[in-house]
Amino acid sequence: MSTVALHNLLTYLQGLMLSQSDREWLAGKLLEPSNRVDPYEISPSGDAFFADTRNVKAVEEDIAAAHRPEAKFTRLASKEDIMSMIDTL
Repeated sequence: MSTVALHNLLTYLQGLMLSQSDREWLAGKLLEPSNRVDPYEISPSGDAFFADTRNVKAVEEDIAAAHRPEAKFTRLASKEDIMSMIDTL
């Protein structure tokens, strides 16, 4: 992207009046790693979420955390279980 095009993009984005969290999300998207993977190698649906290696790493870390002995789970087997959990939030 040329300097002029980048300047024009930044000027446009500043005019959108984005919240700080939106700016952080956008910056993260603009800085996505170039080593994207084929999402079909990970997900049968080919969801683009899995094309970003950072997302895949985060999912793997969550799975590893769930397998730790100190991990705690709440079994949701019925509508009442779900409503009870929602009420505690």
